[in-house]
Amino acid sequence: MRHQIRREARRHLPLRRSASGLAAGLVAVLAVGSSAGCSAGPASANSASADPASVRPTSVNSASASPTQASPTVAVSGGSACAGAPNSATTHTIQVGGKSRTFIEHLPSAATAGTAGAKHLAIIAFPGRGETDSELEAYSRLDGVNAVVLYAQGLNGEGAKSTWEATPYLGDSAHDYEFADDLVQWLAQAPCVDATRIDLTGKSDGAGFAASAACTISGVAAVATVSGAFYQDSNHCTASGHPLPVLNLHGSSDWVIPYDGNPARRLYGTDAWLQLWRQRDKCTGAGVEQALSADVTQTTWSGCADGSVVVNDRIAGGGHTWTVATAPSGPGATVGPIDSAQTIAAFFAAHPLPGAKP
Repeated sequence: MRHQIRREARRHLPLRRSASGLAAGLVAVLAVGSSAGCSAGPASANSASADPASVRPTSVNSASASPTQASPTVAVSGGSACAGAPNSATTHTIQVGGKSRTFIEHLPSAATAGTAGAKHLAIIAFPGRGETDSELEAYSRLDGVNAVVLYAQGLNGEGAKSTWEATPYLGDSAHDYEFADDLVQWLAQAPCVDATRIDLTGKSDGAGFAASAACTISGVAAVATVSGAFYQDSNHCTASGHPLPVLNLHGSSDWVIPYDGNPARRLYGTDAWLQLWRQRDKCTGAGVEQALSADVTQTTWSGCADGSVVVNDRIAGGGHTWTVATAPSGPGATVGPIDSAQTIAAFFAAHPLPGAKP
């Protein structure tokens, strides 16, 4: 069944919106069938000139802040989220900034979907540079968690490789933040989604964009990053802003996006990235360290504002990979037994928007 969308007077980049503005932010989707198979694997990131800071949007400091610009006018004809069968995957298309953008919607299985009318956690996942939405779906195991999962597809940037804003490889003409905002608003209106539990995750460049988008748009409860590429000149996250729970997973032997960063490429090292988040979340006290396995050391900073928390999982010997991946996820060792998908889902389940029941 084909559904049509007409978008009018859409400004380039949305600011964080209040829950009361969700209805005006509803986007239409075009269901075009089941998700496709995988193509070539991820590519390594390389050095390039950074986007100027002048292209950054203005963000506000509260997850519940009111918008400072008018919501878009969107004419919708039919279609909605959650319309597929349990454990189904459907590819959708929306128009953003004059471009067709696609994403895969995967619904929980019948065994985990619960009773009719149940509201679920929702996750929006962004693949790494050179990856597709279907590749991320194939290796991440996120289809196996009890959540509605959207796998978003990036646009081609430098080197004709798909990627995201918040990197040096793609300019703001991509309208990626608007795309992410549309997906959040679409999920917030979905009948099977708990609007207080919409979260962002991603791998590599997609992880960097997930964090940057979470710092920029409204309605995001928490963010989790895997092998994240955090570019100092392109990422919108700063030490000030609304607090947000963050989980970082990164292999110590990742040579594509090194754990300790790369000054020549203007990549944050993990310690500096986590310090930014501890300042942003106003965390007090030292981190508490525990061994989750022989290979994974977790450090947690709590006592943070609005119930937020900063968590880092250092994966000894791990490469530029997704742990317990079910398909190739990048170069280097894939270390277990920590399951990134289940770890991320559990973190998200424990951290809804402030004021919601955990």
